[in-house]
Amino acid sequence: MNGRPLETKQDSNQIVVATVEGRPYYKIVSMLKAMNISFSSLSPEEASRTNAKIIITTKNEASLFTRQNLIYDFQLDTFPPLFKAMLLKNLNGNYFEDILVVGVDPGNRIGIYVLYLDTELYSTVQSSLKDAIKFIINILSCIKSSKKVLKIGNGDSIKCNHIAQEVKNLNRTVRIEIVNEFGTSRNILPNCRRNRDVGSAKSIAMRPGRMY
Repeated sequence: MNGRPLETKQDSNQIVVATVEGRPYYKIVSMLKAMNISFSSLSPEEASRTNAKIIITTKNEASLFTRQNLIYDFQLDTFPPLFKAMLLKNLNGNYFEDILVVGVDPGNRIGIYVLYLDTELYSTVQSSLKDAIKFIINILSCIKSSKKVLKIGNGDSIKCNHIAQEVKNLNRTVRIEIVNEFGTSRNILPNCRRNRDVGSAKSIAMRPGRMY
């Protein structure tokens, strides 16, 4: 059973998928590929002899390892951004400042871009304001970070203020900034609506704003 490593900045030997169970293996590998994260595939016995930073396996096969810091296949089912955050923390936690930034482009469709440990963690477009707020609150609540910043574009002032107030009511430790959206849609392919929404949210995440 051999996974085909993807070409990314990360060393594929740092993450090892170690299971001989077919369904969990497929689920893990599909998730890693969707996240553009490199990996190697080994049997649990082979993986137990490696110095891989991260080993992903099943609860049934955990007894084959002496190390304790394993990641299990069932953890993928909780919240995909949280699973990727766990991987990034194990890989890059000692090299980057522990900051979580969420950029939001409010509008008819709400673009959301999440930056964690200086790496893109997740991006999404939500058509419902309620769903967007739920996603933002989940991200800010689930991922452990020494500093959390929510940056919201000011293009739609009503939605901007609504999102900011909802988050502030539930989490007063998050720094909320209102960002000037002017020019955030430049150099984004016009024929892809999702690219525009996410691209604008990314630009917002990278800009300084005024405190809410």
